Amino acid sequence: MKKILEKRETGVFLILLLLCLGLSLYSPSFLSYTNIKNVLVNSVPVGIMAAGMTIVLITAGIDVSVASQMMFSATWLAIFSQNSSMANPVTVLILALVLGAITGAINGFLIAAFSIPPIIITLGTASIYRGIILVYTNGRWIMNIPKWFTALGKTYYNIPLPIIYAIIIFLITAWILRHTYFGRSVYAVGGNENAARYVGVNIKKTIFLTYFYSGLLCGFAGFVLDAILGNCQPSGSNGWEMNAIAAAVIGGTNILGGSGSVIGTVIGVAMMGVIENGLVVAHIPTYWQKLVYGLIIIATVTFDVLRRNYADSKKQMIEIDQEA
Repeated sequence: MKKILEKRETGVFLILLLLCLGLSLYSPSFLSYTNIKNVLVNSVPVGIMAAGMTIVLITAGIDVSVASQMMFSATWLAIFSQNSSMANPVTVLILALVLGAITGAINGFLIAAFSIPPIIITLGTASIYRGIILVYTNGRWIMNIPKWFTALGKTYYNIPLPIIYAIIIFLITAWILRHTYFGRSVYAVGGNENAARYVGVNIKKTIFLTYFYSGLLCGFAGFVLDAILGNCQPSGSNGWEMNAIAAAVIGGTNILGGSGSVIGTVIGVAMMGVIENGLVVAHIPTYWQKLVYGLIIIATVTFDVLRRNYADSKKQMIEIDQEA
């Protein structure tokens, strides 16, 4: 019980519960089925990207192109679904994963092969991916996505399909991190790259696969986004990469690498959704969201650094006492 209470995820979860309690007291409609469903469904695309971002951050990397990758996938899927006789749920899903794999592989290859800081590569590719779709579409919305496509984002028997997709992605990602060699390599690279290399971890391969997997999830997030909205705005989702980063960091993923968990990210995604919905419920202008998210990120990272420094100093004191 003590270990559970000491976990970072537990503290964040308690804060989430307090937020929900406060909002429910302010507006009884907050806890209605419709509102909770909307909060969860609207959080799904960011949540899927955040799952991939969690792995990236654990390796001490970062990917600020995830929103552009998602829109790259979403745009081509919308075009394909309207103009191809081969379009159906299976081919659209395959195309989503292929597009995500391509964008993720490009990021991973450039970062791993040339040892260029991830922030530089992903800033560049974010502009490239977004630029390609804006040039092709002239920035125009793609409307009237076929009904068979939007049916994949509907609610059946009071269960929204997008939430099912997100749960599957979270479970797969958690399993990868906990039960595969790749997952162990991710933690090793983020914890101490030199030590990981010494014990035989292939650093370049691990980094490449990290961004490749994140790209896959971005492609899938584009698929889910189209199914939910029924249209595609190539210039949309600006700033969602920061939401994905914030969700992972709030959930306990160390932005300096080495630690993090999917369950923490799930809680972080839920908190982001509740905060966004809470601002609407409180009739606060939506542009305050960026301010709130920025303050939360700074506070969370500062807390993590202070906590790590305290743990290191305490460990040093114990070692000194033992030597004495």
